[in-house]
Amino acid sequence: MRTLSLALPRPHWPMALLVLACALAGIGLAHSRLAQHWGLGALALAMLLGLVVAQPLPAPLREAGGSALALFKGPILKIAIVLYGLRIPLDAVGELGLGVIALNAGQIALSLILGGWLGQRWLGMSRAAALSIGAGNGICGAAAVLAAEPVLGTRDRDTAMAVAAVVVFGTLNMLLLPLLYHHLPTLFPDQNHFAVLVGASVQEVAQVIVAAQAMSPALVDSALLVKMVRVMMLAPVLLVLGMGARRATSAGAGNSIGNSGIKTRPVLPAFAFWFVGALVVNGLGWVPDSLASPLAGLDDILLALAMAALGLSTHFDLLRRAGWRPLALGAILWLATLALVFAALFSGAL
Repeated sequence: MRTLSLALPRPHWPMALLVLACALAGIGLAHSRLAQHWGLGALALAMLLGLVVAQPLPAPLREAGGSALALFKGPILKIAIVLYGLRIPLDAVGELGLGVIALNAGQIALSLILGGWLGQRWLGMSRAAALSIGAGNGICGAAAVLAAEPVLGTRDRDTAMAVAAVVVFGTLNMLLLPLLYHHLPTLFPDQNHFAVLVGASVQEVAQVIVAAQAMSPALVDSALLVKMVRVMMLAPVLLVLGMGARRATSAGAGNSIGNSGIKTRPVLPAFAFWFVGALVVNGLGWVPDSLASPLAGLDDILLALAMAALGLSTHFDLLRRAGWRPLALGAILWLATLALVFAALFSGAL
């Protein structure tokens, strides 16, 4: 198991200050009467402010500020997620049940199989590009796309298109599900089913936290746990994808997969294991009461910074650069995932 990497990219200070400003503004606005009326917490507001601010920014500034955004969306977000594990009761893990694990596994399988088949057969995409979008939709967004790149031998352009497709529909998912919760609260008799819906369908870990908090802070713990089950499945999925890529290459059907030098060693999501460790530490009562509140406050600030960076990273130019084929596949997989999760919840299987 790899250790949690703390190698930090050198930040671009103007963009770092923008991230800080959006995060602090989101925290401040969360206390306003209007924000509380609409159920908008600090994380959702920080992300939305970043999204709005990002649109008029010139492309050179956005590109130069990529290192700062990478800092907040990468190491800072991972540290925040690990710290959040210190706030979740260990009992909540046992309440997930085998049904949630099966649902996550089924959702990932659906994304990969349907994505690979539709992407190649109907949309004319390479196998690697189609499976990259399937992995991003099914597991953990852009992080899964990037982790699958050396395994599938994906071209840089295909990776960029897959990330764009996942980010676009992950953002839509994150914004629409809270509206469903607030306008159709009786959709599920058990409100915790909304947490399962978010955790099992939203693409990025950060987006899960924003969507769940926008629904109700009480749902964040369960939604994040459901999502982390998906993240923990990244390594075995990459192993299977690597075996498939190697067979396809040896059979001469690699398309754009590349060559026989494809790397098949899975990249373990180290922060997920640290998150589990934090759950255990909290469950054993090893976090002193005097530290619990300051750590929670620090975690809230780190999360707000990560969400602001997520918003500043999302530009409408992504739609143009991705092209219609990846976006079409991303839309189909997003809707198919929602249909599967809704079916599981309405059937009473969970």
